[in-house]
Amino acid sequence: MRKRRRRNLEILAFLLYTFLIFSLSSIPGRDIPSKVSSISLLLHFILYFFYGITLFFFFRYRAFVSLIFGILYALSDELHQYFVPGRDCDPVDFLVDSLAVATSILTVYLWKQLSTSET
Repeated sequence: MRKRRRRNLEILAFLLYTFLIFSLSSIPGRDIPSKVSSISLLLHFILYFFYGITLFFFFRYRAFVSLIFGILYALSDELHQYFVPGRDCDPVDFLVDSLAVATSILTVYLWKQLSTSET
């Protein structure tokens, strides 16, 4: 029962975070405060770093699958923004998103390996 509850939380976190990214990407450019624009890359990194963690758990610790999904989602997110008024498809954002996903998955993967080897 405990494993099932944990799995349900992993699925819920993945779905909510995916929806959060999509919702934030749907905000028209004119509605984004100028302060956000100045720290946009940092926000992208933080957002996708935590998304990578949800992916790692959602895909049951399969790092490669999580990485590929995260990169494809980052690409689809940038393509989606192309159609949002005042937004654009930015290759730099895509690279930052992909790097964040890769960094978080590698971090959690190594942490899991280290914690498993210590027991």
